[in-house]
Parts: sequence; structure tokens; C-alpha cells
Amino acid sequence: MNRLLSLTTVFILTCGIGRTQSFDFRAGIPPVTQPGYYRILLPPVVVGRLNTAKTDIRLYDDKNREIPYLLTQQQPGEQVQFREYELVRKTTTSVSTQLVLRNGTKTPINSLSLILKNTNLRKKARLSGSNDGKTWYGIEDNYWLEPVSNSRATSEAKILGFPLSDYEYYQLEINDSLSAPLNILEVGYYTTTAEAGSYSDIPGISFSQHDSTDHKSYVHITFPTPSRPDKLIISVQSPDHYRRSAELGQFRIQKKKRNRRHRFFETLRSFELNSMDSLHTVLLPNQPTSDLFLIIENQNNVPLTLGSIKARQVTTEMLAELKPGKSYHLAFGNPAVGAPNYDLVYFKTKIPPNPPVIQAHQPESVRASSSSSPSFFTANPWLIWLAIGLVVVLLSYFSYQMVTDMKNR
Repeated sequence: MNRLLSLTTVFILTCGIGRTQSFDFRAGIPPVTQPGYYRILLPPVVVGRLNTAKTDIRLYDDKNREIPYLLTQQQPGEQVQFREYELVRKTTTSVSTQLVLRNGTKTPINSLSLILKNTNLRKKARLSGSNDGKTWYGIEDNYWLEPVSNSRATSEAKILGFPLSDYEYYQLEINDSLSAPLNILEVGYYTTTAEAGSYSDIPGISFSQHDSTDHKSYVHITFPTPSRPDKLIISVQSPDHYRRSAELGQFRIQKKKRNRRHRFFETLRSFELNSMDSLHTVLLPNQPTSDLFLIIENQNNVPLTLGSIKARQVTTEMLAELKPGKSYHLAFGNPAVGAPNYDLVYFKTKIPPNPPVIQAHQPESVRASSSSSPSFFTANPWLIWLAIGLVVVLLSYFSYQMVTDMKNR
């Protein structure tokens, strides 16, 4: 009886686990001819069916073994870099340290960044500027270089601010009369470079426009499949000159008391359509959607005639090691599945740079094929209920036996 109870319990757990780990969609991967790491480009139709964290996707080989991967997105952002000024002269005496720097482009600046070795010393400094490196003019006379302490590195950046200046030469004098000089590694400035990111077009978008009597135009934008647009690009065909306020969002239904429903418009972005721009780009919060509405305030003007609307999604790639002679496929689409845990995440720096790119095939629904040929448990759900009933009967029997034994004793 104990063995039967154990087997029944395992049977139920196995059925439950199998149902939990299933995926709704599958997409093939092109075969590769060389072993190594590949960037698998995920089409928008795949990304649009993932959960918010994009964790419900797996890569399998032809033996249905899970292949580790890293998911990357080429998001737009900013890159911060340190650039060093030309050091013309460095003079160290018993009372001071003098650094002469050259700003060759004479770009207006309002700060200097010093990379210093960690220290507990407090120093006074002053800054001068010159157009020829000979005649100097005062800029700041009362800097205090406070102690530098960094628990994660042996050096730290110290930024000295001053009024905007465009001198070609700058002289920094540090008072060393009371202690040894500081170990100054570099003097320069930080630059911020914008990175545009990479986007993939979402195909098959259509739109229809309705010009209402309330002096507004309602543009309904529909996507062929669930999508996660990161930006829309709108072009206006006519008129030649315009300036209109616009909102982009979705109509939603809110349930009220007594089964009443309230329809309202949720604004995702507010912006302006202006004829000064040939194309109008609207950034979106990467939410899953099947449609969007664009509402344009026409006031007393002639409604706009839109030329085209395009949607783009941040390029999403899967980085994985593939081998020739094997077939691979993606399984995805189950919000209940959490993020995988792979050792590969600790070895990002070991992966060769710029691996080749391949694109995943268009997905197919696994639910459609499984409904045409249902599995044994799907076709016979009464078996699961029978097993649950059997466990309840067995537990009742054992409880009765235990109570009887206690009374006999």
C-alpha cells in the first residue's frame, strides 16, 4: 500500500511538472557549418510573445537538451570615456607641484578631472590659464584637495570646477610645503557619447484614420501579432505647414460595480507634430500590445493626411554555442517560466568578440499542433482525477487504521 501511494503521488507530480514547463510556441534555428558562438537574431514576432522580463524562452538541440545562452539587447544609451590632456610640463619642488596642461582645441571647459592615488592628505591648490603658456591669468585661488579614499580601487577621480574658460594652457599649482606631494596619475576630462542602439522593423503594420467632428483625428494602428514596439516613426503627407499636439496610447476597459465597464484612454506619450521635422519619432515603453491609438488635436485646421507609420523594436539577440550537424530550435511563450540559471553568465569575457549572426525562423504555435493530436493525459483528464481520488481514499484508510490501533492499545 505504501508503494502504491508513493507511485500515485509521483504520477501526479510528474503530470503537474510537465504541464508547467510547456511552451506555446516553437521556432527553428538555421543549421551552422562551423562550431562556435553565434548571435541568434530574434524576430519581433518572437520577442512580442515573451513575458515582460523576457525569461520564458529556451534553446534546445535535436535531443531536446537545453543549451545555455545569453540574451542581449542593443539598447540606446550613453558611453562615458576619460580623455587625458596633453601634459606640457610637470615640476616638483620642496614646496609645490606644478602641472601645465594643454587644451589644444581651445574647447570651452569648466572642469578638470584628476586621477589620484588614495591618500589621507589635504592639500591647497590654485588654477591659472594662459593663451601662450607664458603669461598666466588667475582662475581659481582656493581649491582644497580633500583626502581620497576608495575601498574598491587604489585611485580615485577628483573633479575641480571653475568658470567656463577657453584657454589653451592651464597651470595647476598644489601646495606641498607641509607634506610630500600627491601621486597624480592622469589629468583630463570625461566625455559622454550617445549610442543610438540597434532596431529591427516590425512588419505588417496597418492604420486607419477617422476625422471626428470634435476637431480630432483618431488613428488606429494595428499589429499583425502581439508586439513590443520601442518607437514609432510617423510621416505626414499634407498639409505643408502644421503644428499639432498629439497623444499616443491605448483604450482600456475598467470594471466598475454592478458589472459596469468604463472605457478610458491611457496615454503612453504626449508629443507635437511639427512640419519642421520630416519624420516624427515617438519613443515607447516596450509594452506588449496588439494595437495603438494616435489622437491628433486639429482645432480649426484641416486634418493631417498621414503618409506612413513604421514601428521598430530594439534588436534582441541570443548568444549561444552551436555545433554543425545538429538541429536547434527555440521554445517560448509561458509567463509562468522564470529565468534560467546558466554558468555561461560568469564567462562573458571568454566569448570571442563579433560572433556571426543567424536569424531564427518564424514561430509556429505548439498549442495548435497539440490540439490536433492531443496527448494521453489531455485526452483522458479523468485519469488525473482518478489518481487524486485514490490518494484521498488511501490517506483516509491509513488514518482509520491508525485510530483503530490506538484504541486497541
